[in-house]
Amino acid sequence: MAIAHFSVSIVSRGEGRSAVLSAAYRHCAKMDYEREARTIDYTRKQGLLHEEFSLPADAPAWARQLIADRSISGASEAFWNRIEAFEKRADAQLAKDLTIALPLEMTAEQNIALVRDFADKHVLAKGMVADWVYHDNPGNPHIHLMTTLRPLTEDGFGAKKVAVMGEDGQPLKTKAGKQVYELWAGGAVEFNALRDGWFERQNHHLAMNGISLRVDGRSYEKQGIALEPTIHLGVGAKAIERKAAMHGAVPELERLELNDKRRAENTRRILRNPAIVLDLITREQSVFDTRDVAKVLHRYVDDPATFQQLMARILQQPEVLRLQRDTIDFASGERVPARFTTRAMIELEAEMANRAIWLSRQASHGVKQVVLQTTFARHARLSDEQKTAIEHVAGQARIAAIVGRAGAGKTTMMKAAREAWEAAGYRVVGGALAGKAAEGLEKEAGIQSRTLSSWELRWQRGRDGIDAKTVFVIDEAGMVASKQMAGFVEAVVGAGAKLVLVGDPD
Repeated sequence: MAIAHFSVSIVSRGEGRSAVLSAAYRHCAKMDYEREARTIDYTRKQGLLHEEFSLPADAPAWARQLIADRSISGASEAFWNRIEAFEKRADAQLAKDLTIALPLEMTAEQNIALVRDFADKHVLAKGMVADWVYHDNPGNPHIHLMTTLRPLTEDGFGAKKVAVMGEDGQPLKTKAGKQVYELWAGGAVEFNALRDGWFERQNHHLAMNGISLRVDGRSYEKQGIALEPTIHLGVGAKAIERKAAMHGAVPELERLELNDKRRAENTRRILRNPAIVLDLITREQSVFDTRDVAKVLHRYVDDPATFQQLMARILQQPEVLRLQRDTIDFASGERVPARFTTRAMIELEAEMANRAIWLSRQASHGVKQVVLQTTFARHARLSDEQKTAIEHVAGQARIAAIVGRAGAGKTTMMKAAREAWEAAGYRVVGGALAGKAAEGLEKEAGIQSRTLSSWELRWQRGRDGIDAKTVFVIDEAGMVASKQMAGFVEAVVGAGAKLVLVGDPD
């Protein structure tokens, strides 16, 4: 099961850290630390599978020249020494450090493609450096990505605090008259954007590689999961941190003790109610096998006897149904483990299918042909295929689905469809699993959109309800887990609204 771990920290001299030391450790390399005129050697460190150092497309000439003709670790060494020389303060913040768990279900090549995609869209595209390494520790594949806290300028580095400019070229100000700044050092808003961007890209690549698993980056509390969140510790981290604690780093020891307490509490909760594990798994996938159960238990249970006891208890729960026995893949000769689901999941999906069939038979939300033709006239560049798709979603049925690959023109089609619906008197709103997708739907198609979690929360609070004059569009619908999708299907049925699903065939 993919692990939804995403953390960001600041490499700061005030905490005794160095950007060059951090880079050397992550690259498993030998680097010269020019500020202290000493060499750091981590070449004996194990686990490095892949490394990259990339500059943004518009990087100044000095940055390109600095890393030219160097190895990847050499480029990292040169760049971070330049940062260390630029920052003069004894408590200077030097870099932003992201630690991200990679999905175990994907191959190394697939994970590398995922990280490159994320770095391109959410780091390099914003003018920041992406210095990242892939550590393939057993059971814990993850990346460390270091990036800058200052923008690159033609003669070095800019300010960490940059005024946000308006369309008129003047600095933006709030209603209170305060100037608006973009903080390169980041904050809660930027962290949320990075985290949401990662989970959106991760779910996209899981789907693209045919893996029926979705990751929810929300906290256990917000998801309603009866477990304590644990702290992500890499292989060997305990030994390293306990050694640090011996030298006075007491907070690190406290961090370890807190994590141990949370794991022990989670073990007790699972022993009392093994169905918690089933709930956790089926939030991300409808069908699972013994390996999926083992991966969840491995997060919380260390004792081998307790581990085996819980494995047996979970799979013997009355709620669990076996869909397929152990089989042999004749092509590879490998054993394919038995597949399971739960009674609740089968009932939920069957009920969702029944409701969808019922919606498809209801004739109430059609757009007249004259309105469609007027819309087509305003969008002369629409292809015949796009027009056919619009006629389909604008039909009378209260549910419709559009499937098309990226770049096929789904967003352009939905923009025109939105205009036709609005001309017919309907309110059009949209949602998506990830904030980035919802933002794109609103910006490019003009459909007022939020994340699905945000819609759920607002409805719970009695706000922004939908009714019989609403068309609700879900973008990237194939990425939505069954439990969450069932809730939206039910909401549409109850409100008398129309549901339109848009997605990618992968």
